[in-house]
Amino acid sequence: MIHLEKNSKHMIGEDLELLNFKELQCLEKKISLGARKIHSRKEKVSLERIRSLKIKIGASIAIKNLETDAATQQELPQTNLNLMYFSSSEFLRTSFSSQKEKI
Repeated sequence: MIHLEKNSKHMIGEDLELLNFKELQCLEKKISLGARKIHSRKEKVSLERIRSLKIKIGASIAIKNLETDAATQQELPQTNLNLMYFSSSEFLRTSFSSQKEKI
């Protein structure tokens, strides 16, 4: 068996019968250090993902706010026109009614 194959099998807990106490300690130390590196990298990737999602959520909220503001701005002129229309028609009705009363 090639040295790399032996190391690979040892790293996954296979073929450990031939290792002495010192070799087992060394292997355990390597695996422990590797596990810490893996955990550290996993934590870094997770934090980056969370940060990215927070940015996306923030952007999504900002877009919704802009859309809401735009919709509100579009409704306001229409509301003002409706008020102007109703006010002017009310004004005309009142004016015609008062002129009829004078006649």
